Amino acid sequence: MDQIKTLAREVLAIHREVEEWREDHDPGSQEWYTLVNLADVAARLVFALPVEMLPEEEVRTPSPREYQVLDELMAALDEAGNR
Repeated sequence: MDQIKTLAREVLAIHREVEEWREDHDPGSQEWYTLVNLADVAARLVFALPVEMLPEEEVRTPSPREYQVLDELMAALDEAGNR
């Protein structure tokens, strides 16, 4: 589990670095957009891990808005599954 936390820290550090670059520099190339997308997907994968696998500094309580969005998504998926 420590190895997973270490790797999660590394992925999130890279994601934050790409986010900083995104604010300062956008060459508009396909490679740039691929890098930005990869960093975003990697960060989402990390946060999809069970909370026990996240580094302690990354564990947080979701905001009420995040819960609301999740509830709306689940309701839409349920409705689509019942069609």
